[in-house]
Amino acid sequence: MNVFEEIARIEKDVFSDAWDLKSLEDSFEYDYNHLLVEKKDGRVMGYVIYSDVQGDAEILRIAVDKRYRRQQVASKLMQSMLDDLIESGAERVSLEVRAHNISAVSLYKKFGFVSLFVRTNYYHEPEDDALIFQKIL
Repeated sequence: MNVFEEIARIEKDVFSDAWDLKSLEDSFEYDYNHLLVEKKDGRVMGYVIYSDVQGDAEILRIAVDKRYRRQQVASKLMQSMLDDLIESGAERVSLEVRAHNISAVSLYKKFGFVSLFVRTNYYHEPEDDALIFQKIL
């Protein structure tokens, strides 16, 4: 199983709006999209997909395989991504997250992201608001 196949499997297990294998592969046709992967024994534990366009970055996806949660995988990925963005000269990074995803919201706050606004009823299946966060680098 290649990296994209492993990520597609995690996507399906973690997200109600999972990206399929083709969507994942197609997203890297653009040189402004980046992928960081954390592995253990050759297996993908977690990943972050982000874009960086002229100093304005956005976290598109971040997920950890359920078998590897509570092992600081997401924190390692976030720190690596932020380090890469700072090195590349990015000025800010933003993201959107489900309001009821308490663990993700906690992670973002831990890394200094601040909530800018809410998109009411943005998500479906299940319905939820989107919180828009940003961090100035």
